[in-house]
Amino acid sequence: MWLSEQLAVGSRLVGVEPSNGDVVNTYDMRSAGTVASDGDADVWLRVVVEDLDYQPACRWEGNVEANAITGVPKPRVLRWKDWENHEDYLKGRRVRAEVMTLAPGRSVSPDAVLFTDPELPDTWWSDLRNGLAALAAHPVPQDDPVDSIGFVARGVAQHFDRQLDPEQFGDLVWVTSHADLHWGNLVGPELSILDWESWRRAPAGYDAATLYCNSLLIPNIAERVQHTFADVLDTPTGHFALLFAVVRYLAHIGSGSDADALEPSLRPLGESLLSKL
Repeated sequence: MWLSEQLAVGSRLVGVEPSNGDVVNTYDMRSAGTVASDGDADVWLRVVVEDLDYQPACRWEGNVEANAITGVPKPRVLRWKDWENHEDYLKGRRVRAEVMTLAPGRSVSPDAVLFTDPELPDTWWSDLRNGLAALAAHPVPQDDPVDSIGFVARGVAQHFDRQLDPEQFGDLVWVTSHADLHWGNLVGPELSILDWESWRRAPAGYDAATLYCNSLLIPNIAERVQHTFADVLDTPTGHFALLFAVVRYLAHIGSGSDADALEPSLRPLGESLLSKL
């Protein structure tokens, strides 16, 4: 209810008219969006409330700053407006409304994990490969706000009871990455990549690795991801990227999210990757 009220506030501030269609909330109720009218054009209106627990992985300016990325099929932020919430609920929090171009089609999956074969056309897969290649070629941010190597080392110690020497990963290849590439953030049958709050530097292949992990319940799709991105996944950096994704999702096991269904597949994958290091 509160987020729906913020959508109404935000629509007035950015000058759009929300449609009578569905409101899409994120699972954590941190943001919501809906189709809106901007003059004669349909657009996407999104509101998000500031939550310091998501920083630095999610950047407040991430969606807007992603406008600088070219060659990737994605929405573009047209305008935005921030304000401070003065209601008792979440009082003092910053809220933002963003007006974005509307991606055609619909999300491939309602959630991150894939539970059925989406039967995507070959053109979608080639567009995804080309789009991630263009993203990787974007100037690489110098900062690593999530301490990727440290995160993996801590995760391996926790979930596999094995100690890694961070110095052994000094030769990793780093590229610009979406960093949250799951099936809920992909649109089909015409490709568009959503949700750019988290884009940052990451080991080459990390986007393909996160998609692969979220495909493990549908073996033919997991195989398609592996085949499509073999050139980046079948490398020392790619193996590290896959291990990064494995420990990332193992950290969510037991939280009641869809990641729980991945646990039986993630653990043997992690063991296999550790044997290659």
